[in-house]
Amino acid sequence: MAGVGRNLWLAAALLAALAVGAVLLPSAMWACVLAAVLGIAGVMLFRGNGWRTAALVAAALALSLAVLDAFAGLLTPTAINDGLVKTTVPRWWPPPDPVLGFRPKADSEVLNTATFGPDLLYRRTYHFDADAARVTPQAPAGADTYLFVGDSFIFGQGLPDDETLAAQFAKLNGLKLRTVNLGVPGNAPNHLLRAFETGLLDRYAGQPVKAVVTWIIPAQLARVTGDGSWLGSSPRYVLEDGKLRHTGTFNEYRLLHPLDGAKYLLGEVFAFVDAIGMKQRQDEQVELFVAMMARLQQFSREKFNAPLVVIYSWPDETSRPGHGQSEFAQPMLVGVLDRLRKLGIPLISVDHVTSDYDVSRVLIPHDGHPNAFTTELIARELKRHLMPQ
Repeated sequence: MAGVGRNLWLAAALLAALAVGAVLLPSAMWACVLAAVLGIAGVMLFRGNGWRTAALVAAALALSLAVLDAFAGLLTPTAINDGLVKTTVPRWWPPPDPVLGFRPKADSEVLNTATFGPDLLYRRTYHFDADAARVTPQAPAGADTYLFVGDSFIFGQGLPDDETLAAQFAKLNGLKLRTVNLGVPGNAPNHLLRAFETGLLDRYAGQPVKAVVTWIIPAQLARVTGDGSWLGSSPRYVLEDGKLRHTGTFNEYRLLHPLDGAKYLLGEVFAFVDAIGMKQRQDEQVELFVAMMARLQQFSREKFNAPLVVIYSWPDETSRPGHGQSEFAQPMLVGVLDRLRKLGIPLISVDHVTSDYDVSRVLIPHDGHPNAFTTELIARELKRHLMPQ
């Protein structure tokens, strides 16, 4: 009995060490390495063949998980903003929203700071008006209106209020038109679709809306199936007989389907679990994405009699092989654009506009978001498309 008591205390100490390591270590892979080391320690310290065998099995399992995760990590592209640290005040921002999962509050502001190592990249205060839209230049009453919807690229993350795409477009037109910046970092077409469906954009109906403008990036494909730690409370859609149906939130679905929920949670921790069924999931994401863009185009016409204009930071048929960083195969991404083009959606390529400039001229360093120089270039191209001379 004394030996059993000693083994129990050792097991508790090893588990406590693993728990501390899991919190302090930078990734699940390193936590698995630590578990393997602790398992080997158990083989040497435990008394009794049964305890030692159990420790050896645990060490082998942990080491296998570490190797699998390391291999899967090698196959995953390194993000351009790897090592970037962002903070906001208030800390939990954007705040929760019962309809979209999250979005800014009306008449509010937030301080956003980004650092890379010891370097401060930016420190910006974002301001929001009574409609929870990011502040843009004032326009005359009754002016033509342009709605800008999307994620952090439309929002203008890292930029002052007056250097976002919406603000640049207003300035290029002599402040004679109204731009509404409804971008929210982390958004995807499912958020935009739900905003239309629930009437959040009805306040602009009856106003002279001339276009709805959005900006797409490949990362949005994964978001339409909730693949992102911040997307649990976001709207979930499925395709049934070619039609989109809202089913609630991703969290609600995962609670009702525990196997899918467990697969998602394990995939958030282990890259090799996330890679299981990747091709089928990507096919689903592409179909959902295209269907959502088609529905957004219909909503823009039905509610505002205005076109949906899509700006894209995305490889097309003119892009060199290996363009950009994405888990999606380049031909698959090119195919998505081709399908959007066949829908009659006007497309504006960011790469075509910025191709004459070095990447250091067009992106916020270590961040990947467009800088003020790029938003002005895109605003000029957007004006050329919407207001031909």
